[in-house]
Amino acid sequence: MKKKWLGLTVSLLSLIVFLFACNSNNETIKETGNANEGAQEENDEDGITLRVMDWSDSTRYLREEFHEQFMEKYPEVTNIEYTTLTQQQFTDTILNAIRSGDAPDIFPVPLGFSLPVLVDDGWFQPLEPIVEDGFFDIFREGTFQEGINMVDETIYSIPQQTAQPTAMVFYNKELFEKAGLDPEQPPKTYEEFREYARKITEAGNGEFYGLIEGGKQSNRFKFAIQEWGSLNGAGLADNSPVSKLTGEAPYHTEAVTDIFDLFAGLADDGSIHPRTSSLTAPEARQIFANGEAGFIIQGAWNIGVWNANNPELDYGMMTPPVSDDGRQGSIDSVAQGGFGVYAETDHPDLAAKYLEELYGGDFYQHKVVENQHNYSPVAGVIEEAATGEFLEFYELFNEILVHGPVPESENPDVTKALGEYVDVTPSAAEIMQGVAISGLRDYEPMLQDLSEQTDAALEKAITEAQDKGADVGMEDFIFPDWDPMKNYKK
Repeated sequence: MKKKWLGLTVSLLSLIVFLFACNSNNETIKETGNANEGAQEENDEDGITLRVMDWSDSTRYLREEFHEQFMEKYPEVTNIEYTTLTQQQFTDTILNAIRSGDAPDIFPVPLGFSLPVLVDDGWFQPLEPIVEDGFFDIFREGTFQEGINMVDETIYSIPQQTAQPTAMVFYNKELFEKAGLDPEQPPKTYEEFREYARKITEAGNGEFYGLIEGGKQSNRFKFAIQEWGSLNGAGLADNSPVSKLTGEAPYHTEAVTDIFDLFAGLADDGSIHPRTSSLTAPEARQIFANGEAGFIIQGAWNIGVWNANNPELDYGMMTPPVSDDGRQGSIDSVAQGGFGVYAETDHPDLAAKYLEELYGGDFYQHKVVENQHNYSPVAGVIEEAATGEFLEFYELFNEILVHGPVPESENPDVTKALGEYVDVTPSAAEIMQGVAISGLRDYEPMLQDLSEQTDAALEKAITEAQDKGADVGMEDFIFPDWDPMKNYKK
């Protein structure tokens, strides 16, 4: 399916795909008790229902407690219909909801979509007219960025958390010991990572394996390629289809092919858990906690879940491995778009109160950090509430995280080019799925082709944007003065 980079296209084929996806997702919604048919019709007689949707499954119990407090404070709201999905399910479901004019009152910007394009398409409304004066003063410096949370200097969305890696590595110390490995000396290079995984798999003899991942979600492979590749000098980030260092797609370069070679080796060794292809990220997280894998590639959200539900799990954490030449770059942090308010909501004032209480109240932001789920974007909360493994993880990833250049912030017309960009398929993540799960080995020609097609697609998008009056060029995607080991400064 073609999809505009950070935008939308509507075709008969894509509509069928999304309708099918939405129908499939209905089971997920009902299983978690989120379906509330006829909620809008009940508003007048039985009070107001606010509808909220996201992919924050690990913090659901805290959000539900927050919802009880919110409804006590605002009794006109008698029900909050809260839906949590996987990231891919969310994207499919929200696209269909927008098309039908029945989107939730509050929902985040889907990953991989441009806020300016979505605002132009009528998804979100500006927040400043509906929230209290001074509300935005509570956030950490740099929380709001043009093109990410702002359009024409107007705030439309609020990040759920600070920028952080999503492809860090956790490892099971007990399985390290069973494999004769030192749990205080995790692997540092690709070669060591593969060797550790192989030894763990051999020690498991079919009971546990070297690596498990939510292989059913292609985005899990996307993050590994993007973040691990950038540590290897790829210059990739969510807000550009090409390297910010060269202005060209780097999928055929060693910075990325090294990652593919590693995963091919892991698969050849039998070190990837055989259930990986059928698992979502939350399912993989639980199987790791059950002691069935030595490594998992995910993020900080796992910490609170494991500490609460699997206190017996003895795990460590590490930065991603690098090549024998050492680290060549950093993970380029890109702020998430975060929560916005649906442009067509019937309850903008109450949606605004929801956001004010979620971020500015005295409960949720501190609890989400205390319970080791997310790093709050509200100033001072991390410093006050982070402890133990959660604080250790924060300090660990900040060693390899930088704030890279944001093309949209440097030139807002970049978003017009990105809005014309059409994703190339198969994507790097889809190719990696084939490598890790299906035995694909002739991937180098595919990656070469992907790079060439990506470059051509961006050039075409820029030309189309220019034809519509945008002042944008390829030079807006290249930052030759940026040292990828440091924060970007003009």
